[in-house]
Amino acid sequence: MVREFEYRGETFRVNAHGAPGHEEVFIMHYVDGEEFGEMSIDRMTEENDTSAPLEDIIIMLCDRLIVEREIDVADKEGPFKWREGKVLFKVHNGVQDHA
Repeated sequence: MVREFEYRGETFRVNAHGAPGHEEVFIMHYVDGEEFGEMSIDRMTEENDTSAPLEDIIIMLCDRLIVEREIDVADKEGPFKWREGKVLFKVHNGVQDHA
């Protein structure tokens, strides 16, 4: 899955693939359409709560990236929310469908 979302008033994109709880998850921070940092986790090999929903892992990665890159977020209380219409690709069983 490749999908855009907002968190703390910032725009991010996630690229996640694998079985639930065992995905590789990459997030990228975007400002005016340009990438300004990324963070990732391999849930199969790195310590994490494999029962946690993907959204919780995404938020954890965003929080780490915000601290590491000292990002001055636009809205400190801004919730996580998917951007509608921003599903770029859905991937199932090795077959890629353009959404």
